[in-house]
Amino acid sequence: MLPRISTLTSIGEDALLSAEVEQYDLKPFNRQFINEEYLNKYSIEHDENFDKSLLNCSTTNLKQLFRLSHLSISHLSRASLWYNLLRQNQTRPQHRFQQIVERYPEDVRHMFGRRNEIFVRTPSFVDANHLPHYHLNRRGQHAVTRILSVFAYYHPDITWAPLLGPITAIFLHYMTEIDAYESLLIFTSSDYKIITQTELQFQSLILAFRKLLRRHCRLTYEILAKQSLDLSIFDQWLWIIFEHLPFTYLVPIIDCLLIEDMKILIRIGMTLFHFFVKYGLNPQNLPVKPRRRESLFCRSKYTHSSVRFQSENTSSNKKNLTIYDNLITYIQHFDLPIEKLFKHAFGIHHLQRKEIFRAIESEEEKIKSDRRHIMPQLRRSSSTGNQLSIPAPISKPAVPRTLHHQNSMPIIMVREFETTAASHSDFAYLWSLIPSRLTDYQPERIYSSNIHGRRLRTLYDHVEYHEYCLIIIRNENQEVFGGFCSGQLANRTKTRTWFGTGESFLFTIKPERQVFKWVGYSPLTKGNTQAYEDYYIYADDERLQMGGSKEPLNIGLSIRQDLNEGSTKQCDTFDSKPLSTIEHFQIMEIEVFGFTR
Repeated sequence: MLPRISTLTSIGEDALLSAEVEQYDLKPFNRQFINEEYLNKYSIEHDENFDKSLLNCSTTNLKQLFRLSHLSISHLSRASLWYNLLRQNQTRPQHRFQQIVERYPEDVRHMFGRRNEIFVRTPSFVDANHLPHYHLNRRGQHAVTRILSVFAYYHPDITWAPLLGPITAIFLHYMTEIDAYESLLIFTSSDYKIITQTELQFQSLILAFRKLLRRHCRLTYEILAKQSLDLSIFDQWLWIIFEHLPFTYLVPIIDCLLIEDMKILIRIGMTLFHFFVKYGLNPQNLPVKPRRRESLFCRSKYTHSSVRFQSENTSSNKKNLTIYDNLITYIQHFDLPIEKLFKHAFGIHHLQRKEIFRAIESEEEKIKSDRRHIMPQLRRSSSTGNQLSIPAPISKPAVPRTLHHQNSMPIIMVREFETTAASHSDFAYLWSLIPSRLTDYQPERIYSSNIHGRRLRTLYDHVEYHEYCLIIIRNENQEVFGGFCSGQLANRTKTRTWFGTGESFLFTIKPERQVFKWVGYSPLTKGNTQAYEDYYIYADDERLQMGGSKEPLNIGLSIRQDLNEGSTKQCDTFDSKPLSTIEHFQIMEIEVFGFTR
């Protein structure tokens, strides 16, 4: 089952409350979102010697400022620091995202519903196994959910950006929810080259780190490679930083990240591996047990399969697990001064931005070449029915996709509109069933029996030239059901027989939600259907029907011309059971919805 974003009880209420918090209320933390016991550990600091006007200096000077000096994580200036750093580039239009940001509260209401009745899937670009909440409370975790979901809706082009989850959670420590959302928009814009946005980019970055570590920290690389016997230990370098490094170190790293680019993370990753080899490789020097930072979506059992340890029974992998566990334990209890960490990180010689991006581009070309080499073989193998043995030189992905990333549905946002047949939540459910290319559209009521009268011909007049439509019926038992028509009802005058496509389906909403898709999608048929299993839609002046059968009288849904009565039976086209508890039902209300931008 695909993981769902937790919406629990009051995510909609949380959105209203968080919208009331202004930037000047942050001192410096957004106390509304952070666990109280965590906040009590820190006393608020205010360094009178810190001159905020320094933030207006050149980028070069800013780099030196934050490399050499480090604000405490509870310094009062942090209430506006990141917000201002992201906006310090004066060449960028100041109100570029103003309209999008102003629409955010409304988008949250449309996506989650006024009463939090709509469940939202995990955005496909995040990794549900890597979503630490960094001491955020329930309300803060809900804010992360809202930001990521609305962001994903407007950015379908971003397909794999697993760092956005952790970074959003970190932003919310020092920002309002609205500001964190705007910051995410800036952070992922073309002005910044920090966050990978596709799976190919992410894999290339992971593999480039290996190459750069071997080149600039050869001794560290060789010792770890020899000790672990598996290079995949290096593939977790980003999560070593974002999941296991204490928060007091992570905050100054974000300071530099917002000013510079991905190279700060690569430098920090190299330095952590170096210090582990120097100080932590001996298990006797480590605490007894590692702890795992809890995730937003998984409370989470850590599966070492994510670092590709595939045969845990072999002695080499047992050794590898030990090295990896020791590394995590060392990082979680890291206690060297932040000045020493940064001094070593920025002391790595000749590691230039150009070299980093060349290494990433080189790995990207290798992955593309591997794919070009293997895909024709896979297609030939698939066509002949033979199983292909992948040659050894073809590398596997550095970081395999998690199940939810492969199969997640698009984020759905259905705006509220006039209807009495079904709820806002019901339409969000129906939008998850329609073809994905239509989910960017919004429902538009084009016919209602309460407004336009009860006559089938009138229904046709309003609906017939719409390529797709949803028919929703409420009967005398308050059961709600209907069908999705793929095909213009105007075709009834051309064919005088069944028409439509296999995208049509039947559904029930109340008392329970069920969908009945065309049997041609079934693995058993693989599209090889009988003629009567392709009876999608039939329409004439006397009736409108969906779903036929070998037995002519077994119609999935049939509506009579007066729109007062209908019937439903099991049908072969959709392999559906009767849609209501009554075979011949009274139509209390019928509405038809089209699709609009």
